[in-house]
Order: sequence, then structure tokens, then C-alpha cells
Amino acid sequence: MILFSLSSCRTLEEYNVSPNQQEVGKIHPSDLMDEMLCNGALNCQQRFYDTFAELMQYTTLTSSSNEIISRYYIGPSYVNNVWNNCARWAANADHMYQLAVGIEDENYQAIALTLRAMWMDMLTSVFGYVPFSEAFKLRSDEINKPKFDSPLSIYTQLILDLEEANSLYDVDKNLPYVTKDKLFNGDVMKWKKFTNSLMLRMLMRLSNRSADMEYYWGESVAQKVRKIIYDQSTYPLMSSWEDNAVVWFSGESPFQNNWGGYTESTLAGHRGSEYFIEQLNSRNDPRKWIFFQPWSASIQWMGVKSGYPGDETESAGYPVLNFDLFLSYKLPVSFMNYDEVCFLIAEAYCRNDDDHWSAISGDVNTITDWYNKGIRASCEFWRYIYCDYMGLNGRGITDYGYDYRNFAAREPLTVTFTNGTVKTYEPVISDEAINNFIATGAAFDVKDGIRCIIEQKYMANFRICMEAYNDYRRTGYPQLAIGSGTYNSGVLPRRLEYPVTTRTTNPENYAELLNTLAATYYDGADNMLTPVWWSEAGLSMEIR
Repeated sequence: MILFSLSSCRTLEEYNVSPNQQEVGKIHPSDLMDEMLCNGALNCQQRFYDTFAELMQYTTLTSSSNEIISRYYIGPSYVNNVWNNCARWAANADHMYQLAVGIEDENYQAIALTLRAMWMDMLTSVFGYVPFSEAFKLRSDEINKPKFDSPLSIYTQLILDLEEANSLYDVDKNLPYVTKDKLFNGDVMKWKKFTNSLMLRMLMRLSNRSADMEYYWGESVAQKVRKIIYDQSTYPLMSSWEDNAVVWFSGESPFQNNWGGYTESTLAGHRGSEYFIEQLNSRNDPRKWIFFQPWSASIQWMGVKSGYPGDETESAGYPVLNFDLFLSYKLPVSFMNYDEVCFLIAEAYCRNDDDHWSAISGDVNTITDWYNKGIRASCEFWRYIYCDYMGLNGRGITDYGYDYRNFAAREPLTVTFTNGTVKTYEPVISDEAINNFIATGAAFDVKDGIRCIIEQKYMANFRICMEAYNDYRRTGYPQLAIGSGTYNSGVLPRRLEYPVTTRTTNPENYAELLNTLAATYYDGADNMLTPVWWSEAGLSMEIR
């Protein structure tokens, strides 16, 4: 079923005829784009905030209840939201592809393949086996109980789809109806860069399974990665933060980020976690003042412990998300950023765990250069958001003498407090501050390269939906401390369980899936301990 509806995120452009009279299959593929990109981005933002930020210890919900996600209690509504939204946007992208084929528009075909791959990657990365080959075929083939496909077969096809998309783009043409393209405003070259950057992300997701994929593609994961990195004329990648796949909300109705309607108390429920705040503060990370603000002078930059019993979790006074930035109708949302591309390339050069990666051998200088580029790109991107796009220069608290600022401007700021004290605050995210952070706080350690890369990728992927969660299961980094109040046998969930509606409406295929999980993962089951195929845990639990 095509789940397509108008929403508050739609533009005010009119169809040629009444939208209420539109028939499925009779609209232009561009008519699906603004809905898919805008509300799709908002869904990613919410899934990060309520689920994956809690699992990955960016934030901790300060609640006395033990039934919260930071303690690995994931209720049905959270599971449903991840499943339903990913499946919905993948279905819309699939319909967009069919429409584009019908009018023989190859640029829209390529975009639709890219978006379908992105949403399917999100779905299978969280759940493992999901319907794909028989999905989206209710209308065409009357299939309403699709089989579950293996991650191996899904990723085999997704990479082929992205290869096809890359070959379809005609970069000499801009898209018609550019205002409906809320990602790149009709710039086909930027779409092509996004397609290949997304392909690089998925290939590195499969980095533990390089040899397995050679049978299906005729080349290993490592060989495909090498081809993308070394042939930028055929596979152009994002080359600066200006290429980021980001939805820039104008702030004007109807093109708004719904967080602008939230209250401070809503966001204050999720405080900065101990691990994330410690990384920001101890390394003197210049993004600290953009992401969070201290709540009390006595606590300042101490984060909340994650995964502890409710009666042991304090909340008062711990850092909160930066209200000036995050309570804005203009707050942008990214699907993928250039900094991630830099870290992916650095990791590809740094890997030496098997012979398949020997073809991508980079020296220390090359790895360090890409690593530093990733850090710089992230810092500069957030500075642009805060200072230029949002027009913020820091909130002056003149009624008190606390030595903390929500300050991210480029020039020094002198503040006179009500008690007569005068203080000058230097910019915390100036070029000099970024350079110092790269040279000292985040200096690359060649002896522990993968850890360094993934740790800084984790910092840069703040608010990028589930990417940090995927990296953790693939590499084991960052090394998070698991609290004593967690469920799931104290193991950070390796996947999410299937929604109840999926189990009950597709019982035959679900039963067959359970048999597959049991045989593949040594009595694996539909629970949060059974790993996904490409993860470290999945690699260690092969078919008997």
C-alpha cells in the first residue's frame, strides 16, 4: 500500500487539478519528493531523539521509571515508529520509481532508487530480515504477505540499485519543479554525490563481510570501496559540507521543524549523557557549546549516567540541549553529511584486518588527513548552522556570575553582568579553536586508528538517526559503559524485535523466519540479543 498523505510539511504549490482528485499512479514523481524528504527527515529526527540517542548515550531520559530506552526497555510504540516510518517512505520511493519509469525520466528514477535504498538500509539495519523482494507489490501483484529477505540478499540488491542510479544521472540537466526538492534544490550533481556517498556508507556497513559478497557481485566489498574512492569521475562523492544531504527548514509555515513548537521542559527531559558530555568537555570540543547548555553552576559539564535504576538516576542541574538552537522552527535535519564520508574513507584506508582490504592501503598521513577533514567539516557545518543560518551569537546570562556561555560566534563578546562584573568571552568555535581541537583534544592515534575514527564519527553523527548505533554493532566503538539497571542481559540491543502487527498479519512467513533465526544464530530468536548478519556478533555466530 502506498502510504502517501499531505502534511504540514507540504509546499503551497497547487496541482493542476484538485489534489483530492489525484489517482495513484497519475501524478508526477516530483509530487512525492517534498513530503518524503521533509517529513522523512522529521521522522529521522524523532527516532534519533526518542530511541537511538538514548541507546547510544548521547542523552539520557531523566525518569524514575525503569521502563525507558536507556535501560533497554523498548516498548511497542517505539518499535512501531521505526518500522512503520522506514517502510512508509521506502514504499513512497518505490512508487516514485514506478512513476519515473512511466515518464522515462532517468534522473527521477535515480533519485527514487537512492531514497528507496536509504530507507531500506535503515529498516534492515535495525531489524535484520525484512520484506524487500516482495514488498510494495500489493497493487501490482496482490502480495499482502511478503516473505522476509536476508540482509545478504537485500544489501546485494541495494548496492546494485545504487550502481544503477549512479549510471542514470544526467548531471547536465537540473530537475524540473526544483522547489519540491527540499534536499538539493534540483542540483542533479549533488544527488549523484549523495547516491555514491550512501553507497560508500552501505559498503562499509558490510566491511566485516567483504569476502561473502564477492560471490554475488564478482568483486569484494573492499574492491568496490576502492573503486569508489579512486574513481571520482565515475563515482563523485560529497566533497564539502555544502554537499550535505540536509533539509534546511525555512521556519515559515508550512515548511517548519516541529521542534519549534516544543517547550523547554519537553527537551529538558532528555539530558546529556555522561559519556557524551565527558567526550565534549574533556577534549575541549568546540561543538560543546552548540549542542548543550549547562543548567546549574555547581554541576556544569557533568552528564547523567546511562542505564542505572530509576532511583539512582538524578536529573536536576545536568546539561540540557541548547534551547536557542533546538527549539527553532528553522532547525535543519541531515540524512548524511560530508564529515561521515571523510571518516568512511579514513576507516577504509586504516583497515588491515584481512587481505581483502590490502588494495586500499593508506599511509598514516593519508588516514590522518581524512580523519582531520571529517572533524573540521563537522565543526564548520555546526558553526554555519548556529551563526549564519540561525543567526545566533550566544545567549548572555547577565543576572548571574556563572562562568558558562551558550556562545558560538566568531568574534569576542564582552558582557556586563547586573552585579557590575565585566567579562570578555572568546569565540569557542573559531578557526583557531577548531585547529586546537584537532591538534590536541582529538589528535589521531595511529596505534588505535579504527577506535579514533569511529569515536570522532560518533561525535559528528550526533542527530544522524541510527548511524552511531550501526557503527557500534559493526565495530564495538565507542566503548560505552553499560549501566547496572539495564535489561536484555546487560547487552546493548543488537536489533529490535518485530512489531506485533507484522507478526500477526504475516504469520506464515514470520514462522519461517523464526526457524531461520534459530538455525543461523544458534537458537536465535526474535529478541534483542539475536544479532544482525553484518555485525561483529553476527559474524561470530555463523550457520551451523
